Amino acid sequence: MSATESKSGRSLSQSIIFGLILAGAFLLSVLIIKELFVVLAALACAAGAWEISTALRIKDWYVARVPVALGSAAMLFFTYYGGERMQWISAWVVIAALMVWRGVQLLIQRKLLARTFRETVRDFSAAAFVVVYLPLTMSFSILLLREPARGNHVDGKYWVITFAVSVILSDTMGYLIGRRFGKRRLAAKVSPKKSLEGLAASILFGGASGVILTVWLLGLPWWFGMVVAAFIILGSVLGDLSESLIKRDLGVKDMSSWIPGHGGVMDRLDSMLPAALIAYLLMLVAVRIFA
Repeated sequence: MSATESKSGRSLSQSIIFGLILAGAFLLSVLIIKELFVVLAALACAAGAWEISTALRIKDWYVARVPVALGSAAMLFFTYYGGERMQWISAWVVIAALMVWRGVQLLIQRKLLARTFRETVRDFSAAAFVVVYLPLTMSFSILLLREPARGNHVDGKYWVITFAVSVILSDTMGYLIGRRFGKRRLAAKVSPKKSLEGLAASILFGGASGVILTVWLLGLPWWFGMVVAAFIILGSVLGDLSESLIKRDLGVKDMSSWIPGHGGVMDRLDSMLPAALIAYLLMLVAVRIFA
């Protein structure tokens, strides 16, 4: 194993290079053209939904990959142009469409009777899980993005930058410090490579960026910045551990190998998903408190 290879088999140089490319594309899209961010997020959701659906088949949980990928991408556009109402309507429509798709598929293949009622319901549940876990949660970042500046409150794109940069720094520094100095395991049964040292680095760097960006970009008090940092980092860590648990149950190392040095798209989105929801809720709180 070369010096550039991590203990997990990933190339550190590739991780850094492609990480910088992804971060640069994200920042440019948010700052220059909001619609470009929606396109990138939609593509990421489509790819992530494809990955999860493929991985679920290992345990015989069937979700149609093309429909869920297209539906996941469409949900983000409906949310951006239609707001909260279209966010939830599109989520229910996609879930219902996937269930109907699966039912018709089984009828056409004459497997409806061969597959037990429990297995069929499990397929329906898997479809709902993928939609709620990925595009619905990610759509809260789109709600943040479309939030206009009003009164003492900045444009919502700065909230997106705040939570995303905090998560990126938390993930990156947690990985680098944990890889170099990690000795004490955090949750060996869930993710044996995560360490307490890495967690400490995640909290330190992610938390510091959260406070700084809340004060600098959002124009909110430092004490609220500590609240923002604490909840976003908590969501980031739990999101990371949740995906590790899913991969452990499915018996896979990475969701895919589409991103060199990183694994799959979901291996990059896992921490972002709960952080997006938390950031949106914190924005609503901030609007009420600092009106």
